[in-house]
Amino acid sequence: MDGKLMKKQHDYGTPLVTVVTITFNLIDKKREAYITQCIESVCNQTYPYIEHIIIDGASNDGTLEILKQYQDCNKIEVYSSPDKGIYDAMNKGIARANGKYINFLNSDDFFHNKEAVAVSVEYLEKNVADYSFADAMLLYDNGKEYLWEGDVSKLLWGSHYCHQTMFVRTDLLRSINGFDTSYKISADTEMMIRLYAQKAAYVKVPSCIVSYRVGGYSSQNQLQSRLDHSMAFYKNIGKDIGLSMHDCFLCWNQSFFDELPKQQQLELILRIPLEYGLEYLLREFMTRLCLSSEMPGNKQYYLFGFIPILKCEYQENKKYFRLFNVLNVLKSVEYQKKKKFYLLGVLPILKVKRYL
Repeated sequence: MDGKLMKKQHDYGTPLVTVVTITFNLIDKKREAYITQCIESVCNQTYPYIEHIIIDGASNDGTLEILKQYQDCNKIEVYSSPDKGIYDAMNKGIARANGKYINFLNSDDFFHNKEAVAVSVEYLEKNVADYSFADAMLLYDNGKEYLWEGDVSKLLWGSHYCHQTMFVRTDLLRSINGFDTSYKISADTEMMIRLYAQKAAYVKVPSCIVSYRVGGYSSQNQLQSRLDHSMAFYKNIGKDIGLSMHDCFLCWNQSFFDELPKQQQLELILRIPLEYGLEYLLREFMTRLCLSSEMPGNKQYYLFGFIPILKCEYQENKKYFRLFNVLNVLKSVEYQKKKKFYLLGVLPILKVKRYL
């Protein structure tokens, strides 16, 4: 660490911030352009006191040569050695961090806001908070973008906030032993849940600061993400507020809207405290109920007014069309403002999406 940097930090009371990025064989993964964008976004921050630590997992494809160009210019510090996975590498970053606050910026992602670090430190210091979070812009492979608004009340179903927007006191992370590496996919989410459960003081930074590329490791392992998140929430919060492990599993990504009958959906929602999204989920329930085609009763259609030729039956979010009351010729399934149609009940032939 540069001696002048540490002296300035002490003289003017401006906290040092550590940004940690994890890398491994980025050239093989065709990610070299992304790591360049990531590093440059840190270099371009207006905040003057940042150390950017790269924890590399012993890359052997030329990634280290790319990193060396920035290391030679004193823009990054690189530590390369084998690790036991991304969260083990992140814990190595915590161990090496000199900053008062630490941020974990994935190699695919970047600060699109040059004031990202400055505004985060400002809100942390002004509010004497343990950690901060903000909004993020989700980037999809098809070019679409979506604003992810950070909201800690959505912690139960995993839509709370993007961890790349989070700045947290380094000493606090060390005191809770960093990331729990027993969670292979969602140790970052587990850490956020743990901090909230322990009543760590947080502040929402009212700004969009990070661009996050969708399609990373957790996105490609949805079932394990669901299991990890459900277990983490249940162990740290759910069991203390009257939710079972199965309840937490159903709540992940609001999956219960697709997996439970309407009555059971409402019963589950009413067991959720206001702090963890009761009001939001009730609004969502009523919106879906109004959009649902479940409300009409069953219908019978007659040929020539007296020959029963087609029967339409409603069962929760499904509609069945049966020829002569026996042959299932068409089935429709409605979920999340979408409707899918299946020929003979099994062959998908049409999908319709509603726009409000």
